[in-house]
Amino acid sequence: MAFFLPDISVNHSIMNKLMVPLVVAFFSLPATAAEISTLKQSVDYALAHNRMLAADAQSLEQAEARQDGAWGHLMPRLDLSTGVVRTDAPGSYLGMKLNQQKMTAADFNPAFINNPGYINNYQTRLGLSMPIYQGGALWAGKKLAGHQAESSRFTHQAVRQQVIFQTVEAYARTRQTFSQIQAMESAVSAAKKRHQDTQMMHKRGILIDSDVMDASVHLLRTELQLQQARNGHAQSLDALQRVLGLNGDVTMHVDEEPRIKGINLTLEAAIAHALLNRPDLQAMQQQYQAADAGIDKARSEFLPHVNLVAASEWNASTLAMKNRNSMIGATVSMNLFAGGSDLAQMRGARAELVALEYGIGDRKQQIENEVSHAWRMLDEARLRYQSESEAVKQSEESLRIKSLRHQQGLSTTSDLLDAQQQADSSHVSAIRARYDVTISQAALLMAVGSLNEEVIQ
Repeated sequence: MAFFLPDISVNHSIMNKLMVPLVVAFFSLPATAAEISTLKQSVDYALAHNRMLAADAQSLEQAEARQDGAWGHLMPRLDLSTGVVRTDAPGSYLGMKLNQQKMTAADFNPAFINNPGYINNYQTRLGLSMPIYQGGALWAGKKLAGHQAESSRFTHQAVRQQVIFQTVEAYARTRQTFSQIQAMESAVSAAKKRHQDTQMMHKRGILIDSDVMDASVHLLRTELQLQQARNGHAQSLDALQRVLGLNGDVTMHVDEEPRIKGINLTLEAAIAHALLNRPDLQAMQQQYQAADAGIDKARSEFLPHVNLVAASEWNASTLAMKNRNSMIGATVSMNLFAGGSDLAQMRGARAELVALEYGIGDRKQQIENEVSHAWRMLDEARLRYQSESEAVKQSEESLRIKSLRHQQGLSTTSDLLDAQQQADSSHVSAIRARYDVTISQAALLMAVGSLNEEVIQ
């Protein structure tokens, strides 16, 4: 429904003059910066902006480029060249004259042949070469480059998992320190209340000077712990921003609790899963296959090489494509003696293969150790969280009892402050233990090779 005053007429030109600047001003407002407030958003942003991951992506690009280059060596090669030569050498003069198809009887005069003068020759050449057989070197090179590219892909997956873990750890620590700030703020408030109560009871003659001093010291220490918690939060936030590769267009608000979809595997099953899925192990296995192809490539030096060549040339005294000459042929070459360099190359390739075999065996043992450690640390973290949670309840109940006893004059101020300190410490320890479980879950997932975006809830 439209509301209007019948006695007032609206001048549309005036309204337009007023509305246009308002519209322009509205759309001229700065855009709201993007915000990150969840672990999933943090992981997605890190995978898109982490600098180390981006640098490793370029290493993958290099490996894939080498793979494409190895394919190219199997294809025919077509070259085009053009140039000009000016000479008075008798042999060159006669050859160029023949190629230009300008030879005459006068050119065979001995006096002229010995001193022919200068000749210009513009030559354009179109050449085609095709490798027919290189002793298996080109196919071995293609195989080698393919395995190296696949190794780089698995390495990149491993780096991705490391970035995800670093993000989870930094995010969890940021949430942990934020919760510790809240806990210490409550502790400072309680310490101030204890200090005020102690001063009032001292004025009434119930407590002595040392009780006030103890309360004052407790307050100072609690305020220090609060400042330490704030500093820890700032440091963890800096670490998170570095892992994410944040720029000025994004603001960070770690508002939601981190949640990860854990795995329920026995230790033996976790180790078996890791040996099948760890990308760093798969990368080494691809390097082993590449080294095996390297032996085939080195062996090709002892076999004949066959190439097909074809070319067309145009020779003229001016810049023009005239007097075409063509050729086609094949070349066969074989290494008979290279001073032992080919044998040394073969030895080096075999040594690399053996070294990788030892390296793979050691990596498997390392993976078993990492999975076992991560599995035990997760089990320990869960037990610690249960223990610290129970300790919070017990320390709070102890504080309640000692507070009542202090009010009745049955407990000293030192005992009450110790109980308060124990309750505050239990709260902080329980907070850390809770986030240790999340980090341990991520560590186990990375250890078995299954830490990806899908497990972030």
